[in-house]
Amino acid sequence: MSAESVAVRTWTVDGGDFPYQSVLTAYRRCGKALVPDDLLDALCDARVHAGGELLSFLDVLLDKRDGVYDYRSYLALPVLTPYLDDRDLLTVLLVADLMRFEAAACDDLSGPLPVMPPEDALVEKRLRHALRVIRPALDRLGWSTPVLEPGVRAEARAVCETVAAKASDAQQLMVRCSVLPVDVVHDEYLFIRVLQTFETAFAQLVRDLEAAVDALTAGAAAGAEDALCHAATLLREVSPLWSVVATMRVESFRRFRQWTEGASAIQSRHYKLMESLARRPDDARLGSAAYQNVPEIQAQVLLGLPSVDAAYREARLTLAEHAAVGAAMADFAASIDAWRRTHYRLATRMLGTDTGGTGYTNGTSYLAQAREIPVFS
Repeated sequence: MSAESVAVRTWTVDGGDFPYQSVLTAYRRCGKALVPDDLLDALCDARVHAGGELLSFLDVLLDKRDGVYDYRSYLALPVLTPYLDDRDLLTVLLVADLMRFEAAACDDLSGPLPVMPPEDALVEKRLRHALRVIRPALDRLGWSTPVLEPGVRAEARAVCETVAAKASDAQQLMVRCSVLPVDVVHDEYLFIRVLQTFETAFAQLVRDLEAAVDALTAGAAAGAEDALCHAATLLREVSPLWSVVATMRVESFRRFRQWTEGASAIQSRHYKLMESLARRPDDARLGSAAYQNVPEIQAQVLLGLPSVDAAYREARLTLAEHAAVGAAMADFAASIDAWRRTHYRLATRMLGTDTGGTGYTNGTSYLAQAREIPVFS
């Protein structure tokens, strides 16, 4: 029996502090797809005695054993969910951790996920793009810090030190528990962090579009315009993360992808809810695999989920208000279209044009069709 299994079984009997770090070390040593059975058995037994955030963590650890592995569990979204309402804070925590991991790779080649480590020039490029994403959120939180040395690495180090000093113990534990790669390839870490940050953004877009619907329903054009402008700005802020993804080596991606079958962005509830709040999906789209993979969102739409598109058509606005809200809608649609085009371009580079998707779709051809869906009528 491994030391990690013994630690978990000791906790199950005696209680006390759960051995988070021991379990995380074991998972990152072999990847979630190849965790030894004795540790999985111990975690299953421990779960009976767990509750709250620990239970969410154990459910994510055991998703493959339970046969419920999907996009949500791959990204450890149950662990992140309590923090999704504070988009700036969660973005800062996730992106700072991405930068910390990348910077550490050059100093410790025997650390977690040691396969195919990046060279220094690649790390610098990743840090530069990540800093573009994190700076606006740091400013809004009031966490910006002076950089006393020149260079990307110095700024990244200063940011990571500031975030580490300001984050609570609970937040730091959440960060550690929310990245559980299926393999031991270095690049999977950044892949998970990027997708989590996009999910954080889409959760905020949902709130913005709900606010726009409410404002239009109340005839408050300025409120709708502000919500839509906020959404478009936010999506453009996180879009440099695509540049981080673009640095991922194709051979790295294809190696860990062999273990991700069943976990696909087609299962993103936040994205589908955002899409549906913008405009009610056409019947063909609503009945397709895109929405069959998120049945709870499909059900909301069928029950009459309000949309910005419908609220705009029905709102009693002056000509000037109509034009202003329409311009904000067009700007938001342009930000979504750009995001979709970049997603398709990078997926094609990583997968080619004839590789199936991990969500049992036809891969890049599905994305090619999805990028043509109008955001509004």
